[in-house]
Amino acid sequence: MIGIVITGHGSFPTGMFESVKLIAGDIKQVEVIPFEEDVEKLKQIVVKAIDNVETGAGVVCFTDLAGGTPFNVCSKIASGKENVRVIGGTNAPMLLSALFQRELSLDTFIEKMLKDGRENIKEFILKQKQTEEDVAGI
Repeated sequence: MIGIVITGHGSFPTGMFESVKLIAGDIKQVEVIPFEEDVEKLKQIVVKAIDNVETGAGVVCFTDLAGGTPFNVCSKIASGKENVRVIGGTNAPMLLSALFQRELSLDTFIEKMLKDGRENIKEFILKQKQTEEDVAGI
């Protein structure tokens, strides 16, 4: 099973995890790491979290902002580890999907998470309701 690390600025990772837990229930092999200010401390905690959730299938670090400090720290760590990947721009549908797709290969998992994340970004558009007069051509 692919291990998951969720990190980001402030309460983002905790909030995301709590949200998906309401839907998915109890979740194993997940570590949540809020980032406040100390980059060195974040690096140490991420390394430990990756080790905690790794069981041989790989680990994916889900971060809030591509290019942000948590993303950059995870990317630097991943560059030295073969089975660790990083996704920036995490959204709730992507993370929820991830919890149910963890038996996929690491490459297939990453492709699916990126696809699911993009496909679940929607705009609400109010459509005009047709009246009976419109339908009758009057």
